[in-house]
Amino acid sequence: MDDELLRWLYHRLLRDPSSSHTTDCTYSDGLIVFIFLFAALGNHSSRWACQKRHWPLWCRALAFPSYSQLCRRLKSAAVQRLLQQINQECKSHLSRSGELVADGKPLVVGGFSKDPDATVGKVPDGFARGYRAHVIADSAGIIEDFEVSGLHGGEATVMRQLVRGVDVRDKIIRADSNYDSNPLYGQVADKGGRLIAPRRKPQRGLGHHPQHPHRLLAIAELEQSPPRLAEHRRRRNRIEQILAHLTNLPCGLWALPNFVRRLWRVTMWILAKITLYHLHQVLLQELRNAA
Repeated sequence: MDDELLRWLYHRLLRDPSSSHTTDCTYSDGLIVFIFLFAALGNHSSRWACQKRHWPLWCRALAFPSYSQLCRRLKSAAVQRLLQQINQECKSHLSRSGELVADGKPLVVGGFSKDPDATVGKVPDGFARGYRAHVIADSAGIIEDFEVSGLHGGEATVMRQLVRGVDVRDKIIRADSNYDSNPLYGQVADKGGRLIAPRRKPQRGLGHHPQHPHRLLAIAELEQSPPRLAEHRRRRNRIEQILAHLTNLPCGLWALPNFVRRLWRVTMWILAKITLYHLHQVLLQELRNAA
């Protein structure tokens, strides 16, 4: 499948006129994105991808920039827009279910890393240092948007920023107890959606602070009806399946490599992995339709 992914990217980024650069640059934006995605496809660094001997024979006729040129161009707004455009294009070929799910994925770095952007935060088996990818996805398998923070970043707090860029109108967002937050309930409701998240300590009092109506509705549904709570957990588990698929593909988002440090690099790396994940879904869908 990796060969099919690379060929699709080649034709889209180097043969499509819309991917050509608009400025007077020696190397097109499409070529810069193609090299970066090839590196992410093989879980290698961009320095590795700048060396022709690592490429398939049919790609070695291309002119390659130096590693320093590649790094400078990756930071440009035009290249980042093109990478986002490829991701959006792949998503447009996939069907949606209309129900959203949200969760956060910790990405741990080594204890001796000097990365100043990596922070200490809680992970399932204690505390670690690294980053957290906050994801909101459609239940059908499309990752609608993501945000990267230090590992200390609160999931409900970051999700308030993430919801601003996602169309949640007339949709339900299912999440775990980390997202049980009155401000987040209000943010989702203001955009026309509805959040459902169980409380960390169910069957307790609500205190004396005002509660958002959607939070009260979620408490009533989940705590007074065990079948609805079980159904919510079953549907929310879809985000675990999506993240498992994202991380278990050969080109998937494994643990952060040691050459991916600093917040901007981590964000670009995750975007590349999500783009490859969506492209993998598109090619699988085409194979199923052709069968």
